Amino acid sequence: MMESKNNRRSFLKMAITAVALAPVIKVSSALAAAMPKSQKIKDKMIGEKKIKMLKYVPNAAEAKKLKAAGNKSYKKYNEGDNCGNCRFYTADKKEPEWGKCTMAARQYVSASGWCKSYSKKK
Repeated sequence: MMESKNNRRSFLKMAITAVALAPVIKVSSALAAAMPKSQKIKDKMIGEKKIKMLKYVPNAAEAKKLKAAGNKSYKKYNEGDNCGNCRFYTADKKEPEWGKCTMAARQYVSASGWCKSYSKKK
């Protein structure tokens, strides 16, 4: 009798834990999908100092929200602007969603990102 109580209790604990962790697992898998696959790119991604200096965001949608909120650092953002169509961006051949940025000292940035140095390709 004691054994069945422990089994039910253990099962309930595991079930509650699984339900609680489901959103965390979903978010972490989304973040993993957004990260570059190549270790070379991971090692040369834009650094924290340059992120702050350039007001870089990895997704241009964030710049849109910040502009709408009145943040003056993002006033230059226009719909459709992103690193992928910036003149300072050069896509990586193996992972085209990542590329080197001249303004970020040739470090890697996301093609869907944006920074205050954005300049449309001609």
